[in-house]
Amino acid sequence: MRITIEIDSKNEIEKLSALFKTLRSVKVISSNDSTTPIVKGDKKIDPSGLFGIWEDNPRSLENIRKGAWERNPQAG
Repeated sequence: MRITIEIDSKNEIEKLSALFKTLRSVKVISSNDSTTPIVKGDKKIDPSGLFGIWEDNPRSLENIRKGAWERNPQAG
């Protein structure tokens, strides 16, 4: 799981970072750190099984949006 916290004060960042470092299951990564590795996907996966999954039940953009809004508990 990834959580993003934006803080403007350098002092607050240091305090929060020190708190998180006391927890063993938390990894602190600075957004200024440009050494974040880029991991390439698994090219061995065959996506052809996904082709045509809505062939018998075509969907429009409006239907997709409507379904997304109905599932969103913050909507409305």
